[in-house]
Amino acid sequence: MRKCVSILSGIVCAAVVLFAGSGIGSAAEQILTPERIFEASVPARVAFTSNAQLWLLDGSDPKAKPKQITTTGAVEIAGWSPDGKWLFYLHNQNPADASSGNVLWAVKADGSGAFQVDPRRVLEKPKWASDAKTFAYMVQSTQTGGPDNAYSPEFVVARLDGERVQKLLEQRREIEDFAWLPDGKRLLVSVPAAKGRPITLELTDLAGKKLAAYALGGPPNVEEGIYPYSAEGLTLSPDGKRVAYYVRVSSGSLSADGVSIQLFDLTKPDRKPVEIGVGLAYPEWFSWSPDSSRLAFIDGSGRIATENKHLTLADKDGKIVHAGQPGKVDALPRWPEKAVDSLYFARGFENAKWLGNYDPKQLLISGQRIWMRDTQGRALPVTKGPEGTADTYPHPSPDGKQLIFVRLDGAEHGSVYARTTDGQEKELVRHVTGDPGYYANYLPEWVGVYWIQSE
Repeated sequence: MRKCVSILSGIVCAAVVLFAGSGIGSAAEQILTPERIFEASVPARVAFTSNAQLWLLDGSDPKAKPKQITTTGAVEIAGWSPDGKWLFYLHNQNPADASSGNVLWAVKADGSGAFQVDPRRVLEKPKWASDAKTFAYMVQSTQTGGPDNAYSPEFVVARLDGERVQKLLEQRREIEDFAWLPDGKRLLVSVPAAKGRPITLELTDLAGKKLAAYALGGPPNVEEGIYPYSAEGLTLSPDGKRVAYYVRVSSGSLSADGVSIQLFDLTKPDRKPVEIGVGLAYPEWFSWSPDSSRLAFIDGSGRIATENKHLTLADKDGKIVHAGQPGKVDALPRWPEKAVDSLYFARGFENAKWLGNYDPKQLLISGQRIWMRDTQGRALPVTKGPEGTADTYPHPSPDGKQLIFVRLDGAEHGSVYARTTDGQEKELVRHVTGDPGYYANYLPEWVGVYWIQSE
């Protein structure tokens, strides 16, 4: 039950091919080469996409220019290592071929040393452990035969040593998602429900040994056809005590319209999970406060990302605070790593008029800006773009005093901006492009940011 993340891929996505079918092609023909505009030091390494290719910029060097990493196929940014030395990305060599898929690659921060980590099709984005060397990912098994041949995942844990990959675990098993514990030595693995077996979270070590198991409810009645199937989007609190996740059902179509959002306390396994809302199963719409006291998430059913999606907060016991505004939609909550009093998120006006009338030159969420909510519950926009633009992809610095974001001037084109400590907004890179995503979710994200912190 892999996720559908692009409006041009997957059977579930077929319903919205008209949304971007002509837009992406026509826009690509007009793409200009990305260029740096703000020539002052910004303490961040920025990965971004333009014309479906990967680019890197060292913002800390005022003289550095954007560096193109790939030249063919299509790329998704998959995440910086915790030390900022490596970037993972997913490369699809032939995206026009429905049978083609993403392959995992890595590149050094300076743009050198790019290499293929695994030749097999990747089923989920890789995830780094806290040591910045160990990582895990899921791939399509090369084994054939049997009724599960269409979806046969292998779970891989590996360590990166220079440009060499040492595999610590390669295990063919039923798995839907996983998350690292803060110690970087254990993983929480999501096992799907089956006849006589409930949705289960398993705590494992790097060798795949099961250390504990947590049943999330009882076994399903599979004869009913539609039942709670798996916990996905696993997002652990920084202290590793609680996990938020989405409960997908056995129907992909129903799951696409919103699923249950639950919170589970790993320190109290005898307690039932707490249901805190209903939303689209995007882990990018989860964010824990750095003190692990609150979870920010986007609540609201319906697969269209541009309506009925609202910022919501839950405390560690599941008590809810609704923080949306009537007539507006929210996305991408982001708590800085070290600032508990500054929650950033994207907010703009609801809009579903683009359905059946998609124009790549038009914004999908007008008036969208980056907002900040403080501990007193006060929320105000912190970016102030001109009319005809929309701001998204907030990436606050660890202390919350600086911000990198994308300012759109159309559905598929924009610029990377930096908001400096004095509140000025500077255009860092012009001509950044990407896919508006599945029903305008703007995922995968067009940018990936690593903030360079002083020693």
